[in-house]
Amino acid sequence: MTDLDKGRPGEGGDAPHPEVRSAPFFPGLGGRAGGVPSPAGVPLSSPPPVPPPTSGSPPAAPPAAEPARPAAPESGAADRPAGEDAEPSPGTTATVKGRVTIEDEVVEKIARLAALEVGGVAGLAGGPGRTGQPGTPGVRIRLQDNAVTLDLAVAVEYGSVIMDVAKAVKANVARVIGLMLGMRVLAVNVSVEDVRVPE
Repeated sequence: MTDLDKGRPGEGGDAPHPEVRSAPFFPGLGGRAGGVPSPAGVPLSSPPPVPPPTSGSPPAAPPAAEPARPAAPESGAADRPAGEDAEPSPGTTATVKGRVTIEDEVVEKIARLAALEVGGVAGLAGGPGRTGQPGTPGVRIRLQDNAVTLDLAVAVEYGSVIMDVAKAVKANVARVIGLMLGMRVLAVNVSVEDVRVPE
């Protein structure tokens, strides 16, 4: 009986031994093992050792690596030119036919709110020609294509510098109308019609 057949110390000689099997081999790309190391820590698919050169013979070249294969095209992407029958991706907006209409009252209300944002404006006055008519009191608009002219009648708080308040109203109304509506503002005419004591 050889030493391999003997049991471990402290065990009976008749104890069954586990069966010795080789590690599984899974070939991967390029001849590499599928990540399964051998018990000795050496890759299972390592190239065979190169024998040392004998005198008078040229050294053997290492084995050439397998050339990389081009990636397969995605299914459905082949044979279709770009831009043809292409559907818009979820993040993009497609052009949709239709018309957008903004009522005059919307433009007037935006102008009113933009004027009231300015410090020193106590409110809008009765209005240049709009009193008794539907719409926003103190605001009148005139539209030409995609351009607008606005007339505003404001009441200024007592103690404010009237010219500074009027200039700030012009600038803020033009800025907000341009941003919110995308319209070109031709003019903002400010008429100071009242002075009020702040409450």
